[in-house]
Amino acid sequence: MKLEYLRELMVLAKHKNYTRAAEELYLTQPALSKHIDLMEKELGTCLVRRNTHQVELTEDGQEAVKAFQKMIRLYDNYVSDLEQKRTGLQGMLRIGMLYYTIQQDLGKALPAFRKQYPKVTVQTISGQPQEIYQALIDEKIDLGVLPPANYPHSDIMMFHVFARTGASVMLAADHPLSEKEFVTLEELTDETFILLKDDPYTTLFINEALARCSFTPKKTAEADHIDTVPFTILETGGIHINGSGFTIPGYEDEIRVIPIQTDGLYFEKAFCWCKANQNPTIPVFLQSLPSFYANYNH
Repeated sequence: MKLEYLRELMVLAKHKNYTRAAEELYLTQPALSKHIDLMEKELGTCLVRRNTHQVELTEDGQEAVKAFQKMIRLYDNYVSDLEQKRTGLQGMLRIGMLYYTIQQDLGKALPAFRKQYPKVTVQTISGQPQEIYQALIDEKIDLGVLPPANYPHSDIMMFHVFARTGASVMLAADHPLSEKEFVTLEELTDETFILLKDDPYTTLFINEALARCSFTPKKTAEADHIDTVPFTILETGGIHINGSGFTIPGYEDEIRVIPIQTDGLYFEKAFCWCKANQNPTIPVFLQSLPSFYANYNH
């Protein structure tokens, strides 16, 4: 069976339509249909059901797609490895970044990696934690910058922690604690903790960090978005906890950021990727990180 036929089935499974699949593959529709027929005859089973509107994969077809995806990935990685031996590391690395800490997380590491491996094409996207995580699940990116936490399906993920910081609290400049050099969690017991309505993953890793200290907020409120947290603080008199030094520009006169000194309270950042992703640029990129993050942890 030709490898090209396996790839063609992948495209057909994506579009569920012979015409659109053939267009993407630069094939005629009859040629694509013939290739699928040949696969079915060789395998001795029906892979697709055809009707006037779309193509549906049979149960065997669905299993075949899963198996062929793995085979193609292994083959492509092997070819890439051979090419690397001849010409040096090359390929594509897709990285998802938290939009509000891009410079802090990748400002030095990414330009250096691009300089050292000019044949690797690096593509980046930015977003909030749940957007980055979903892009990993959907295989739209290879690596994502995320705080490690017990996310849905985290058992299929790997986390490479590159930074650990303490915690700080954002509160209004006229808050009774605003002039303190530092505070403890105990001093925040009766405060209203502001969580994020559209970002449940940030709420998850913050709550997990608090749980390590056996602390559960008594009262909570919600901000629509991370960028509206200062406004919600001023409106409700609540507080927001995040990693040390985290702040949102434009509210320097109205908002104070104060360190929290409580044993066991910290936040981590990690590069996250799917265990099944065998992209050879991932381990090379991770191996280049230590020198760039030596001064990140604090």
